[in-house]
Parts: sequence; C-alpha cells; structure tokens
Amino acid sequence: MLTFELGPRDRKRLAARLSAGNSVRPVAVRTTDGEIQLPAAPQRAVEQLLNDLAGGGSVHVLVDDHGITTQRTADLLGPSRTFVVRLIDSGKLAAHHAGSHRRVRVGDALAYARRRQDRLAAVSEIAEADAAAGVAYR
Repeated sequence: MLTFELGPRDRKRLAARLSAGNSVRPVAVRTTDGEIQLPAAPQRAVEQLLNDLAGGGSVHVLVDDHGITTQRTADLLGPSRTFVVRLIDSGKLAAHHAGSHRRVRVGDALAYARRRQDRLAAVSEIAEADAAAGVAYR
C-alpha cells in the first residue's frame, strides 16, 4: 500500500491549480520516453487523487494482488488483528502463508468488506420493513 500526502504549501498550490481550470481536460503523464495520454478510467483516478490531496486528505493506493499482513488487513477493515486471524482460520477470509506469516490479498480483504457491507444493508432493510409493518423488538 502506497500512501501519499502533501504539506500545507503544496496542498494550497495544487488546489489553486485545480480550481483555475474547471473544464475537463485530458490527463497525460510525462516520461523520459515521451508523453502518455491516459485512458478515461485512469484519468478519473488521477483527478480524484489530485482533488483529495488538494483537499488535505491522505491517499492510499492498494493493488488487488498485493499480500498484506493480518495487522494491515485489520487496519483496512476496522476490526482487531485477532478478529482477522479468526476470519482466516474459519475460512471466511482467504489468506496464504509466507513462511510462518499469514498474508491476505488486498482484493480478498476488499471483497470481504463488500460482502459484509451487503449483509449489513440487507439486515437494515429487514429491520426497516419490520418497523414499517409494526413488528416490535424487545
């Protein structure tokens, strides 16, 4: 996982630059071999990254296939590292071993987070439907 942050001075300069031109324009990356015009999806990602940095946020870039530690997984998902280990041991979260250490693919951790969010949304819908039907909970 890569983390990007800007200091206050750089953040102000970037914000001023971004607000100077409100029109949508192509994003290009300059390399030693020339300029590369970005396709639409990476262009939106770069624009979002720059806007978030200009707004004072930290930007984290995660790659689906990178293996992260159980502690990093816990930091990403929110529960404790012990809970993440239990998820792995119960088969609810895929992981592999690198030596004696467990590693979780970022893509697997994010997929687990999406499944959990979907379950919570479904439970919320059921609770709302029950409340609308007058079902009381104790």
